[in-house]
Amino acid sequence: SDGYAGVSLRMIASKLEISVGNLQYYFPTKDDLVEAIITRETQNLTNMLNDFACGPGDVQASTRQAVEVLINYYAGEAGRMYAITESLAVHDPRYNKLKKDGYAYVLGHIEQLIGFALPDMATNKRAGLAQVLVALIDGASLQAQSAGYGTGSEGLEFLTTNVSKAIEHLLESWE
Repeated sequence: SDGYAGVSLRMIASKLEISVGNLQYYFPTKDDLVEAIITRETQNLTNMLNDFACGPGDVQASTRQAVEVLINYYAGEAGRMYAITESLAVHDPRYNKLKKDGYAYVLGHIEQLIGFALPDMATNKRAGLAQVLVALIDGASLQAQSAGYGTGSEGLEFLTTNVSKAIEHLLESWE
């Protein structure tokens, strides 16, 4: 109820039913633990994004699948974790770096996916399109979180379908 500031390693250790010393052996501070969690989530996201970076194919199907995975991912617990990182980044350079690195990483992967779909597109245009696509996915994920849409819900399906259509249109018409 006290948010991030109200959570201590002692509380976390208690919930995990381990000693504080054991937890601190691996994570000396709460920030170290949070950074490890964020890094792990970024690795999980990397694995998901790598599934879509396998080359050209059915662009619409790949786009739809990638959008669905990303919106579901960010609409869930991972999205809440990234939202916490956003708020911490305002005041803490460590979290600001994590946020910027994570965003650059996702943006780079989306640019790579666009490159597979549109190999003749200039790099600067691909970068601009990637920023627009990430904004659409971020916005849809935020809407899903705010509305409380769970995985498989009608609302989340509606958002995913329409964001996918918007992205497909952008991929077809981007100049």
